[in-house]
Amino acid sequence: MARIRRWVFAGVLLLVLWLLGARPPEAVLLRPMAGTPSPALPALTPSAVPTASPPTPGSRYGLAIVDFRLHPDGPLYAGDRLSFEVEVRNVGRAPLAGGRVEIRRGGPEGEEILAEAALPELAPGASHRVAWTWVWQAPGSGTFPLIGIARGEGAGGATEARWAQLVTLGPQEALPETERRARWAQARSRCCTHVYLTGTAAEADLARLMAWADEAEATVRARMGLSTPLPIYVVWIPRLLGHGGFAVGDSLILTYPVADRLPVDLPTILRHEMVHRMTCAWIGREDCVGHLPALITEGLAVFIAGGHYRPEPLTQRAAALLRMGGWIPLEELVEDFYAHPHEIGYLEAGAFVEELVRKGGWPRFLDFLRSLERRPGDSDRTVLDRALRDVYHQDIRGIESRWREALERLSPDPEQAADLRFVWTFFEALRTYQRTYDPSAYFLKAWLPDWRQAVREGIVADFMRAPDSPEGRRAWQDLQAARAQAARGDIAAALAALQALCRALGCSDVAGPVPERPGLPVPDGRAKG
Repeated sequence: MARIRRWVFAGVLLLVLWLLGARPPEAVLLRPMAGTPSPALPALTPSAVPTASPPTPGSRYGLAIVDFRLHPDGPLYAGDRLSFEVEVRNVGRAPLAGGRVEIRRGGPEGEEILAEAALPELAPGASHRVAWTWVWQAPGSGTFPLIGIARGEGAGGATEARWAQLVTLGPQEALPETERRARWAQARSRCCTHVYLTGTAAEADLARLMAWADEAEATVRARMGLSTPLPIYVVWIPRLLGHGGFAVGDSLILTYPVADRLPVDLPTILRHEMVHRMTCAWIGREDCVGHLPALITEGLAVFIAGGHYRPEPLTQRAAALLRMGGWIPLEELVEDFYAHPHEIGYLEAGAFVEELVRKGGWPRFLDFLRSLERRPGDSDRTVLDRALRDVYHQDIRGIESRWREALERLSPDPEQAADLRFVWTFFEALRTYQRTYDPSAYFLKAWLPDWRQAVREGIVADFMRAPDSPEGRRAWQDLQAARAQAARGDIAAALAALQALCRALGCSDVAGPVPERPGLPVPDGRAKG
């Protein structure tokens, strides 16, 4: 009888998945990476997220599940604490007054609700994201259907969207030994409390990491003139998230090792994130983040850190960008800062802060920061323009015009242009790789659960595991091959490899050479070692 029930359940499960348009995912077994990069990367496409069929064009009510994520990423095992993220969107013509979203687990005895939440009002085109962190512990190994259901209610009707996939849990004995042995630990340096996982590279190199953090904190605090240290927690994780560093409240979340994966300098990243930690204290306003445009907060961090990913001459690099034709007018860049090409935005922001400090000195710049105030309905440009007029007596257009004239007068630097082109293309390829094969690592939607809860409850998987697929491995290997070429000084070969990778991945911002302005000497492609 039990055998018959299993066969019936399997048949019903396949029928349900077929009706929902879901496809079983690839096997989740962790395989070692191949040792050599592929000679050529075939055309790659992102993994599709199964959703309900879209409503008929012109439908009054419609709801779609546009994103679903299951954490931890990568292989799953019995005993894992699972988290879920769901993003739903109103794709109809009429507003929705509310609704509910549920995550269910299918089984022979029916469906079990694992997580649920209410949906707010959604205007046409509006989206809402729900996250449930560590809400369900997988009881054992095996395969089961995971089902997402979103229901919306309007004034004259209702709508529903469904999503489903098969989830496979491996036995606990298959858990990698490094993760099985990993435990949270902490140590104290002069500046900070360091939280790390045992058995990882961070534990092995802890003394050096603590020294770097102490030096970064002292440098930033001295530059800001802060006499009293702030409590700072530095959380070292092996999982690569974003570009390697985040500041969240009193904590810095940093990937280690990172320099053997990205062309970055870890002390520079430490200084950058330390600036974010200290900015509000320096200004003397606890809610400063809500008032400062991102162009200013990120520009300040780049300026004090001495570069974006690594030490670099900001003004000379900005001049190279201007000649390359990639410049974004500041009045555009300040609005929706993070939506613009990342490396361009951060470089311009850092160089702009450097220009303001050069024009008026450090005390005047601090007055400018304190004058930034967001009033109801203000855009970022309005906030910035008002403060510039009050302190520097010019609007953003006037300051930028004179600044650009000064940049045009600087002598061209072919090496800065070559390196900038490489960095821009490398990180655009990285972000496209992340959006395609590791979306929880993409910096704008990175999965950063509460590390304090993780420490309390002994959860390590979310900070160690990453997705694994043959296509993703090939793309990653090609990315690393390009990084290695640039590290050897062959930037021309690295750029060519990255452009080929970008064409395969479908990079949005950089898919070919960045055009040079007439009159700029073409670099020979080799940077000094």
